[in-house]
Amino acid sequence: MKYILSINLLIISFLSFKADAQSGFKATYELNFQADSTNDKNIESEIFLLYVNNDLSQFLSYNNALRDSIRLEIKKGNMTTEEIVEQTMNRPRTKFYVKINKIFQESRIENLHQITTELYSYYQPLKLMDWTLSNETKNINGYSCQKATTSYAGRNYIAWYDAEIPISDGPYKFYGLPGLIISIYDTKEHYKFDLVGLEKGNYEIKRNLLNEDYQLITEDEYKQMRANYKANAEAMAERVFSQMDGNKKPKKSTANNPIELE
Repeated sequence: MKYILSINLLIISFLSFKADAQSGFKATYELNFQADSTNDKNIESEIFLLYVNNDLSQFLSYNNALRDSIRLEIKKGNMTTEEIVEQTMNRPRTKFYVKINKIFQESRIENLHQITTELYSYYQPLKLMDWTLSNETKNINGYSCQKATTSYAGRNYIAWYDAEIPISDGPYKFYGLPGLIISIYDTKEHYKFDLVGLEKGNYEIKRNLLNEDYQLITEDEYKQMRANYKANAEAMAERVFSQMDGNKKPKKSTANNPIELE
């Protein structure tokens, strides 16, 4: 237990350590999401981290960051065999094996994904979203927020941002408002990000902490790979069930509601 607690502290050490002449923030968001579009009773949640400095920002799940920290300790030889076994068996779970790096100076987004054990990366242009700003205001947990709306990847979104926090960034790929996004959700509320913590500091962000070998592909190739993986997994499940009992059919995957519909 003591070791697990110490591992938790490694996230700050390895994902954000002090650097001269850089200033930034670490924002913590809670995502509540409906993985099954047909079941609004099953709402899941996960914690995400957004690190921002002058050069780039990185968005990833807390559990993904924790897994990387553990793996880095193993790679450095700082863990005993017993600790490695324990951490491997109890490694944090996440449904979002993705890191999103917004590279401001290059005006592009680097997407780092994992499909089973394979690692892939692709780039997208970092461009201002088509935001519509509103005069409507709201106080959210002490933040004086203003409303904005946009559409992205097949969903319509409502965002609340605080213009007093000079960060034109937010969770996931949302970007370009005149202040930090405090809350953002699609109009069906299938995906909702809420700021739950904010720390100011000097941060150097490691785009690829473990120096892993990502295969560079296009966005279209990645989407096709994801579709193929899902189809193959369902076909394999049907074959296994057919061999076990021809009268039974596997349950269809309930993960039918990705954040990006297009």
